[in-house]
Amino acid sequence: MRAVAVGAVLAVSAAGVAAPGPAAAASSGTSYTYAWGDGDYGQLGDESTADHSSPVALTALSQVAQVSAGFRHTLAVRADGTVWAWGSNDHGELGNGTTTKSSTPVQVTGLTDIVQVAASYYDSLALRSDGTVWAWGYNYYGELGDGTSTDRTTPVQVAGLTGVTQIDVGNYHNLALRSDGTVAAWGYNNYGQLGGGTKYSRSAPVTVPGLSDVTQIAGGYYHSLALRSDGTVVAWGYNAHGALGDGTTTNRTTPVVVSGLTNVTQIAGGSAHNLALHSDGTVAAWGNNNYGQLGDSTTTAQTTPVTVPGLSDVAVISAGYWHNVALRSDGTVVAWGYNGDGELGDGTSTTRTTPVIVPGLSSVTEISAGAYHTLAKVGPPGLTARVAITGEVGTTLNCKPAFVGATSVSYTWLWDGVAVPGATTATYTPASWDAGHQATCQVTATNGLGTTDTSATVTIAPAKLAAGSALIADIGKSYSYHFAVTGWPTPKIALVSGALPPGLKLATDGTLSGTPSQGGTYQFTLSATNGVGTAATVERRVVVQVRPELIAKATITGNGNVGTTLTCEASFLDANSVRYTWLRDGNPIPGATTYTYTPVAGDVGHTVTCQVVGTNSVGSTETSASISVTLGTSIGGFSASLSTSGKLSVKGTVTGPPSAVPVQIEYSTNGSTGWTTVQTLNTVGAFTSTFTPPSVPAYYRAETLASAAYTGAVSGSVKVDKVVTSISGFTASVNASHILTVHGTVGPSGLKVPVLIEYSADGKTGWKTAKTITVGGAFTTTLKAPLTSGYYRAHVLNATYYKGTVSHAVKAARTLTRIAGLKVSATRVKKNSYFTVTGTLQKYSGGWKALTGQRVQIVFHVKGGTALHLYSTPLTGTGGKFTARIKATREAYWKPMYPGATGYYAYTPSPYIHVTLR
Repeated sequence: MRAVAVGAVLAVSAAGVAAPGPAAAASSGTSYTYAWGDGDYGQLGDESTADHSSPVALTALSQVAQVSAGFRHTLAVRADGTVWAWGSNDHGELGNGTTTKSSTPVQVTGLTDIVQVAASYYDSLALRSDGTVWAWGYNYYGELGDGTSTDRTTPVQVAGLTGVTQIDVGNYHNLALRSDGTVAAWGYNNYGQLGGGTKYSRSAPVTVPGLSDVTQIAGGYYHSLALRSDGTVVAWGYNAHGALGDGTTTNRTTPVVVSGLTNVTQIAGGSAHNLALHSDGTVAAWGNNNYGQLGDSTTTAQTTPVTVPGLSDVAVISAGYWHNVALRSDGTVVAWGYNGDGELGDGTSTTRTTPVIVPGLSSVTEISAGAYHTLAKVGPPGLTARVAITGEVGTTLNCKPAFVGATSVSYTWLWDGVAVPGATTATYTPASWDAGHQATCQVTATNGLGTTDTSATVTIAPAKLAAGSALIADIGKSYSYHFAVTGWPTPKIALVSGALPPGLKLATDGTLSGTPSQGGTYQFTLSATNGVGTAATVERRVVVQVRPELIAKATITGNGNVGTTLTCEASFLDANSVRYTWLRDGNPIPGATTYTYTPVAGDVGHTVTCQVVGTNSVGSTETSASISVTLGTSIGGFSASLSTSGKLSVKGTVTGPPSAVPVQIEYSTNGSTGWTTVQTLNTVGAFTSTFTPPSVPAYYRAETLASAAYTGAVSGSVKVDKVVTSISGFTASVNASHILTVHGTVGPSGLKVPVLIEYSADGKTGWKTAKTITVGGAFTTTLKAPLTSGYYRAHVLNATYYKGTVSHAVKAARTLTRIAGLKVSATRVKKNSYFTVTGTLQKYSGGWKALTGQRVQIVFHVKGGTALHLYSTPLTGTGGKFTARIKATREAYWKPMYPGATGYYAYTPSPYIHVTLR
């Protein structure tokens, strides 16, 4: 987020240095601070937590030199160099040793000589006059820069930073500009907002490589910006909405040029949009535009800068989360974008897609846009850039101060310390241009709240070029160097003889810049002239180094599992030595300085990086590769078996994770595709599960899915087929009573299934079911034989979890029997008298043979009735003969039923006697 506009809005000059101090400007009069917008956490400082859609005066703090609005808190530097804070304090961002919020200013503990402050999301920064930086508040991502991730409720020094001239903040990352034009960054880096080509967060400052000649910095939510001395802008980090302005939405971990921007004097970063102030007082905007924050009357995002229509004469810009404010040189303020909390200060909560005036404000000298609130300081005229005297020998001198909020400006010229009569405008033409004379321009700016004085002095002197040692540039890398030259008017530098390295150009101000395209040593002569005295010349030399060339980027082989060695490989050309460093989440791992590393348990869930540096006498080239470390997981001993009851039992062992992990039991009909989860177990070590299988036959396996802490694993697959059934020892026989008896054994043991007893006349076709029994193991069953002579078999049908089977066919027939020689002792029998029935029982087996040991039944039916009356059951003896002595129950007359028949009918009263097998 861009809680603060430019480092210190009025505190950054075009030269990128801190706010002009007393030597540059002195003000006298009265100043006030105003605030408006979201006040839920007391961040407006008006002793309340109310929102205000119009500016309200902050009466509790006087003599304010600079203000900075953050997410939900606010910072201010007083003229005495102390720092004051108010608003939210959940993480100690107020810096007073507590976590208690405050709706009135409280002094930040222990800070003095502060020249700039910057309020971020939950942390705060302060720049001291000695060039050191101090930080306090939230520190989860290392944004305090003290090498830890511990929150601080009082300021701590940012490690290793000196010579700093400006600070600025992003959401969870921070920036610092050094006096040599280089930039340091630290904190959260998930989108590359630190600019170092990686995404590793840093808890201490690192220099943004390849970035020089920077005059101002600005932090966005997850991106960063830098203004260079040539008036161009570069950006890096998050780019989903086009915030980097390079015409794409691709995130960048190193700086890229913002397209089409020149003559820029100030930049400001918002949440995912940015502003740039041109030297002509117009403003450009680009990036996210969901609330009209680009000011172009649309809500369409732009991936390259567009001019904010109708906005001119702007002296200072500041970007908030979704809104912006601009300070015109006349001391009035305009705002546009999101206004849900009244942060535009126009007395409404209506979002604006074009700039609107903030009513009631004048003589404003500083602005700062926070997340959802805005600050303005009014007072004597402010100086936004140091006064400068320009001109050429023999021409008019011009005095150019840059005031904001001035209603009138007066000038006084001095020549060699003596006021020049009548020289009271911005221009003056000296009578002499001899070396050694001094011209001074004194300027006083006035408004209704006071005056501000500043001055500039130049001494006419001939040009002089400084000698120096050989300059070192690297082939293929951007290079910039400014040749030191003195003299006034400002000398112009030119190439007199020799050749510059291909790819480098020399500007008349002495800046040598470009990208060298060819190695070697280049010697040349420069001249400097300014019309005073003779031209100065100097010989200089540039050595373009060819550093080790990266042939193959670093790669890591290995699965990233704990206990499994990782191997790092990279290839360089012209490298005399190669150095390896292994890092855990960006921090070096002690002792891990070879090309191999074996992850330990403490690496689980972290990113391990192999950093490889190839070095020669010219320099070094770096490459790196990263891998996430997990616990290796395996599933061994997996088996699956189907029981005779149709239940599938799976077993296996999970090794690797320290605690239970989800294990999916899966099946596929072909064993290669279409794997479907049957059930999920939470287990580690040995496991067993029994369930009804969804499909048989099918392939079954176990799988653990990968997580941040462990790898996934898949067991071998096991084919599960149906249980194979069998019928062994099948026999079938029919006895003399036409009873069929079958025997057999169903396998495997323990399987109980329906068995069909089937018959067929020819043993080949027309099989019909005579009886169905449910059995397991050995079985015997009887039934009435359906055929006199036929084939019999047992049949198990196919089912869900077992295969059917058929026994061999067995031929069986009824035994043909007859009663031969059937005789009755009398054809007429009186009631209650006895008579005798005799005969011979025979069976057919290759001829009629006696059937002994069988009983026959002598029964009669009353004609027309259904009852069976048993008279006798004689047993056949030797030769199959039997004799039955029967007492007649009534008088009857008998005759044969038909020739060879086995029964007789009586003449009267119509009963008959019938002889059958029992």
